[in-house]
Amino acid sequence: MTMVEDGTDDRPAINPEVVRLVALARTGDRAAFGRLIEDHLTAARRVALAAVGQLMDADEAVQDASIAAWTRLDALQDPAAFRGWFMRIVWRKALDRRRSLRTWFERFGTAVPDEPPIEFAAIQPSPDAQLISRELGLAIAQVIKALPRKLREPFLLAASGDHRYEDIASMLGIPVGTVKWRISESRRLIRTKLDRLGHGDPR
Repeated sequence: MTMVEDGTDDRPAINPEVVRLVALARTGDRAAFGRLIEDHLTAARRVALAAVGQLMDADEAVQDASIAAWTRLDALQDPAAFRGWFMRIVWRKALDRRRSLRTWFERFGTAVPDEPPIEFAAIQPSPDAQLISRELGLAIAQVIKALPRKLREPFLLAASGDHRYEDIASMLGIPVGTVKWRISESRRLIRTKLDRLGHGDPR
């Protein structure tokens, strides 16, 4: 049994429906596999978005990961662990796509952006607060974009609300303690930079 520092079991609870769908998918049931992907689609898109920065590229990375997962489903040792297994595939495919985009820019002599722009879900503020909210949203996006990649990636994965520290550590291939430190450091830097820009403490 895997334990976390407080002595509790860090493994996610077994979802019988996931186990059932994996078993069906392994028999060639494409509808069952489609259900698995659909149930994890939102989390997968957020994982990919943290790597590539744009929804269109994120969706293509998820599509690549879905195809890879279908062809490698027999390699999944524990059906109950499908979520973490699939998210790791998504992350690797997203990183592959990020590298291929940079290669494409370089091949055609286009200026290579330092990082793709970060897209956020649309926010609908009240009319009175619309301007302030827009300015704050732009400031937050710029501050996050300016973070070093090693801080930004775990921060965005954690900010999605879909992943435990252990999941993020597995995806990034770093210790859980390092994940926690990097997320904490990201939050500290974001608060400091927003304060300097006159937006106060976002906490």
